[in-house]
Amino acid sequence: MNRVTVSLSASAASIYQKLQIFLALLCIGLSVSTAFAQSTGKPARATRVAVSVVTSEVIADFAELQGRFVAGSTESVTAVVNAKIEILGLQLGDTVKIGQEIARQDSDDLVLRRRLLQAQLTEARVKREDLAAEIDSEIAFLDLAEQQADLLAGKAARAEGLVANNAIPIDTAETALNASLAARQKVLSQQSSIARKRAQLRLSAVTIERLQAEIQQLDADIAATTLRAQSDGQIIFIADYTRSYAREGEVIARILNPAVFEVEVEVPVGQLPFLNGVDAVAATTLDGQALTLQPRVVLPVQNARTGTRTVRLRVDGMPQEMVLADNAVVAVNVPITSPSPVLIIPKDAVIPINGGHIVYVAEAGKAVRKAIKLGAAVAAGFVVKSGLDAGVFVVTRGNEQLSDGKAIEYGDGKDETAPKGQQ
Repeated sequence: MNRVTVSLSASAASIYQKLQIFLALLCIGLSVSTAFAQSTGKPARATRVAVSVVTSEVIADFAELQGRFVAGSTESVTAVVNAKIEILGLQLGDTVKIGQEIARQDSDDLVLRRRLLQAQLTEARVKREDLAAEIDSEIAFLDLAEQQADLLAGKAARAEGLVANNAIPIDTAETALNASLAARQKVLSQQSSIARKRAQLRLSAVTIERLQAEIQQLDADIAATTLRAQSDGQIIFIADYTRSYAREGEVIARILNPAVFEVEVEVPVGQLPFLNGVDAVAATTLDGQALTLQPRVVLPVQNARTGTRTVRLRVDGMPQEMVLADNAVVAVNVPITSPSPVLIIPKDAVIPINGGHIVYVAEAGKAVRKAIKLGAAVAAGFVVKSGLDAGVFVVTRGNEQLSDGKAIEYGDGKDETAPKGQQ
């Protein structure tokens, strides 16, 4: 047993000695290689990178406030009559298109009423035609009565002249005068009858128009018994039955249009003047979706406990792939100062480290590590509060392979502009 232990110890010692010799030779080889490179004047291989300039922009400081999405509009699908109803296979959460059928109501009573109105309309039209024919006949009779009245009036005039000449007795003249007056009275009566029947004809026309309007309304009501969506959206409420009885005005379903959303945020009163001075602000959803919001209105209600007022903002250019929800949280960058010059650095140039952020600055063909302090995120990158100056070039691509003082190459002109004299 002791012999085995001693043998193993001797073998381990031998391996350790050989490893030490190998490492020593490796270090000597590296030193010789470095010395050879220095003696031949060949520099170490440079890393190819892309750079971008740090710019100065006039913007305001922002504070991130928590807002929420609020539905801009909802549609209520309601029963149009007191009748049986059937919901057409839709469920809560289904999406619907404008004009899509939601439910159907029984329209038998409406159809019956339409038939009755159609019969009344036919009757009114027949009466109107009859009145028109009677008026034509009355006009013909009036023409005859007027001719007879003219004839009898002439006889009465001649009889009056004969009486004056004592050619006929006065009784004969009186008889002729009475006949003339009776004929005249008949003409007046005929004219009155024609006027009355013409008035009845006009009333008949009014009745026909009323019946036609009622039939038209019934047609619309019958069509409306098929309840349809009036806008695109998603069902957020639907009655919990397939078939039932619904009364007029009863809500069968509610549809929310997901494209019509606004953002509501509580803004401190002291920050409202800065918000009123901008046309748009940036916002981010919980899943990282960037949005642009436009202030629409400040509601005239103030929260005395928090010292804030409610602001509604429109969503500018809603992404089609984005799915929003009522009361969903969104982070809104609200300005808290007046616009002032700040430094903006591209996002790709920033490298997070433990306790902060760094960037690599391109100086004389080398990467120089700089610690920076970041401010708010903006569309072009990040606000730099300290650590950089405007106009310097920072590495935006290839920086993950760099170390402080490492040689770099840049300025191929494809993506970024290289500093003059440093290519």
